[in-house]
Amino acid sequence: MNLIRSIWATTVFEIYRSLSIQRILVAAVLAAFPPAMVVVIAIAGRVSGELPLEDLLIIILVGIVGLLAQLLWATPNVYSELEGKSWIFLASRPRGRIALFLGKYLSAVAFSFAVCFVAISLCLAIRTYALQTMVNPFFTWVGMICSMLLACFAYSAVFSVIGTLFQKRAMVFGAAFIILSEGILANVPAIISRFTARFHLQSVAASWIGWFHPIPEEQFRIIYGDTSVAFHLTCLVSAILVLLAAGCVIVTTRQYITAEEA
Repeated sequence: MNLIRSIWATTVFEIYRSLSIQRILVAAVLAAFPPAMVVVIAIAGRVSGELPLEDLLIIILVGIVGLLAQLLWATPNVYSELEGKSWIFLASRPRGRIALFLGKYLSAVAFSFAVCFVAISLCLAIRTYALQTMVNPFFTWVGMICSMLLACFAYSAVFSVIGTLFQKRAMVFGAAFIILSEGILANVPAIISRFTARFHLQSVAASWIGWFHPIPEEQFRIIYGDTSVAFHLTCLVSAILVLLAAGCVIVTTRQYITAEEA
């Protein structure tokens, strides 16, 4: 119970600490980018006679800003404390490192999901009321929100572990991981793609939102296999728990060099 209270206290503290003008402006810019792009693409589409406003476009745009938000809030989990010279105090507390790691993880999930929530809501509102190109806005909204929440939990766990391994260049390594794993390996029609988070997330999202991939569903099933949503959810939840457990082990056993020691 004491550990749970410590984790919750760290989460609340990190959320309140993130409510600065600078971070709120950054979050607002990230959340406003997808709906702004939807409007721009809609205007360009009407000029050319085509209106390429599909669910895939919104998912890609919101996914990009969600990943950027997680890179900003999840990867500096250890380095921010080392730079702020508060690591020694936290490390000396009973289970302080675990509370710090998990608390910062939950706060990163909260902020990245808030960005995705606002972006999805604005995008679908524009399509529904301004462009009038939505058929089932509520069910699409629920499916996208749930999919992005699951993605925030998954990728924040990855970035949090990267933050425990690499301090000063955690964002660089996080971006490299996304490009290699989610950008390249997830597209390979082989077993290796099943070890990426995007493979499972896109299958779950397709079930919750509706088919949005650029290739036909039958062709996708033939190339990548046909597995149930329960299987993909099990893989994602298991990966999140394993990553969080690994992060707790790393952060409690690794010796970090503070500014005074350097």
